[in-house]
Amino acid sequence: MNLWQGEIVAQVEFIKQLVKHKNNLEIWSQAPLEHDVLFFTLHKISNELKNKTILFHDLVADLKTKSDITDDEIYLSIQSLIDFIEIDNLRLKLKREFQSEYPFELKRISLKENHFESWNPLGVLIHVTPNNSPLLGVFAMLEGLLSGNINVLKLARKDSLFAPLFFSHLCKLDQTGILKKYIFIGGISSRDQDAIINLFSVADVISAWGNEESIKSIKELAPNGTKIIAWGHKISFAYISKVETSNKNIIDKLAWEICNNEQMACSSPQCVFIEDASFNDLKSFSKQLSESLKVISPTIKQVEPGFAEKAELTITAEQVKLESVFGNAELIADANNAWRIYLDMNEGLSASPLFRTIWVRPLMKKNIVSVIRPYKKYLQTIGLAAGASEIEGLMQAFFQAGIQRIRTIGAMTDSYIGEPHDGIFALRSFCQKISFTDGLLLDQKASVQLYSKTNNRVSDSIMTKADFQNQKVDPAYSQLFFHSGGSSGAPKLSIFTYEDYNRQMEVAAEGLYAAGLDPRVDRCMNLFYAGSLYGGFISFFTILEKMEAIQFPMGASIDFDLVAETIVKNNVTTILGMPSYLMQLFTHSEKVLKKYSGIQKIFFGGEHFPETQRNYLIKNFKVNIIRSASYGSVDAGPLGYQCAFSIGGIHHLNERLHSLEVVDLFEDKVISNGEIGRFLFTSKVRHGQKIIRYEIGDVGRIVEGPCPCGKTGTRFELLGRHGDVFRIGTIFLSYQKIQKILIDKIGNAGAFQLHLFPGTANTKEKLLMLLEKSQDLVMLDKEIYQLIIDHYDDLCEVVIKDLVLDFEVQIKEISNLEHNPKTGKLRSVVDHRNNGG
Repeated sequence: MNLWQGEIVAQVEFIKQLVKHKNNLEIWSQAPLEHDVLFFTLHKISNELKNKTILFHDLVADLKTKSDITDDEIYLSIQSLIDFIEIDNLRLKLKREFQSEYPFELKRISLKENHFESWNPLGVLIHVTPNNSPLLGVFAMLEGLLSGNINVLKLARKDSLFAPLFFSHLCKLDQTGILKKYIFIGGISSRDQDAIINLFSVADVISAWGNEESIKSIKELAPNGTKIIAWGHKISFAYISKVETSNKNIIDKLAWEICNNEQMACSSPQCVFIEDASFNDLKSFSKQLSESLKVISPTIKQVEPGFAEKAELTITAEQVKLESVFGNAELIADANNAWRIYLDMNEGLSASPLFRTIWVRPLMKKNIVSVIRPYKKYLQTIGLAAGASEIEGLMQAFFQAGIQRIRTIGAMTDSYIGEPHDGIFALRSFCQKISFTDGLLLDQKASVQLYSKTNNRVSDSIMTKADFQNQKVDPAYSQLFFHSGGSSGAPKLSIFTYEDYNRQMEVAAEGLYAAGLDPRVDRCMNLFYAGSLYGGFISFFTILEKMEAIQFPMGASIDFDLVAETIVKNNVTTILGMPSYLMQLFTHSEKVLKKYSGIQKIFFGGEHFPETQRNYLIKNFKVNIIRSASYGSVDAGPLGYQCAFSIGGIHHLNERLHSLEVVDLFEDKVISNGEIGRFLFTSKVRHGQKIIRYEIGDVGRIVEGPCPCGKTGTRFELLGRHGDVFRIGTIFLSYQKIQKILIDKIGNAGAFQLHLFPGTANTKEKLLMLLEKSQDLVMLDKEIYQLIIDHYDDLCEVVIKDLVLDFEVQIKEISNLEHNPKTGKLRSVVDHRNNGG
């Protein structure tokens, strides 16, 4: 079975397509593969394997074609594949290898510098794997996909169908159709040099597993300049200090290591060194080891060595017997030749013939480096057994000698997620660093979006607030808690991992940078509220920390004199907080702060900042910038940000954190860009609580066209809360828009209510506004009517220009406004068109 762009083809057809398209850049040049697409599809295939679907049985059947594998080993192999493709494991692997789960984001090294860097795939990655390890090809290809590359797996002539079966099914499950562009699997014989040359001609990098001879052959056939990553044969050994030579537990574990996998793993011991041992010491140790092997070896199914392997075992055994004549060596073997121990007084390192064969040799501590270092390019793992006081010194010596991994005996073949292989991070080796420096972007961008994103969530149902709050969260992902809501009952908690939180704060920091905070020169005071599980203060503390900005974490202290004094004394130029608190601070400390006049920027959140209050601060305190610090919620985190060109409710979407859909106000269907509807956010960065098509309660529209700031990607306009936006007179109008005009223009925060009346054959639809009568309200209803018409363009359009809607303002006592009979809350919008109100 062969795959060409994920589609099954015959071997002849694969080679034919390769020859035809080897110079076709449309095939061999792709943007980095999106991790969201890969993860979403791998999650599907993982569920299929766990539920033992047809794919599971096909893979098991393929493994059973190997005569030397047991059923237990087959199921362990499938389980290892399931573990590998667990999304959390893949994210952790990315983080450990790249120091980021998002390596392909071109962003500033520091927000104080104008240099951008990211990782980028090398391009076309060809994998040459041995035919005796069906899963290796799958793991290699998955690493290639994780690193964003186009992947070509060269199957050996006698290779299994495991990899083609797995990846053809993966491509079928991918609803985006993107994955197949990155997947090629071809059965090409190494003897067919023409086909190999054609194959290697498309390579930017070749990842090859094999001995020195096969690696040399690959280098000869590959084009000049092609990067070759060789995963050659390695040798590993054990070292036991004097204090542990009689430790039966350690000796039993060593016996298991010798029998496990017939020592086929590069990390299996081929030799065991005994510290400063005499020949009698070696014999005493080997006798104990033979007793353990007698017990342990029969419990592990043995693989029969082939003809060549048997010959090597015989030759080596005879050489040891010959040396034994001189009293420097000895052979201890099982009666049925199931295992062998070679005693040898030579301190040097020798490769074992494997198949449960171990060298036992002495090694003085002072000679570790001189004896081991000559084999440096072949070294991998050491299994170490020593006293606690010896460990650090031995580690230093063995690392100096060239060892890559140190393990306890019994765990030599173990590995962890993201561990370097043969001292190399595989994902990094398949990529290169790219950089960009341009002063034109200095005041605009913290990151550059090079590649478009794909939404994989259109088939999911809409998540409500109750759905979000009723999720069961794995304790492993429950690390950080913030209060969320509570207006409809007891406050709930939003739960984050520290990884999620820090990622969100990093992106929010970039949004604040775009809004105008400059960490090179601004001296910032954090005046958000803290305590009682409230996230404001700590979030902006982290955001400013991510920006490396000068910060005075004061908090919303009610000692306004102290706050003002600290601002002046420390030359604070930028303050961050909630509008209501900031106005109290400026009002209370007006004389001090007006004299200082050094606060240049204000970034706010949590509340609307009325225009009248903004004008007061600009006029009296010489503030230059008053701008939103971030748009978001406790549940979903930072959703968007405003740049210097954002006006009103227009925001850039934090696309590295979320995707956004807009659905109809009344039906659960996606609408076109520009139409007004309900906002649904899907979070890309939540390990515990999930945000999938989450109806946050806000309504608005997607804003089309480029932003003058140059930032590409989605922009949206917030138009209010769901229920506060209504359609009348052919357009959508917003209760909050009218409320904002009243607050901004006349400082009126009193109650008002909108009534919607139907039209008749002789009358138009009517919008009636009832405004609470109060002492602070000095304007007449006609003046308020004109104020709203003058500042609400859409309303003016349908009332004055199109003449399709009547609009009236009446000032009434609060008792004349309708309230909810159950809760007593004021009804914002009363629609009389369907049921009479």
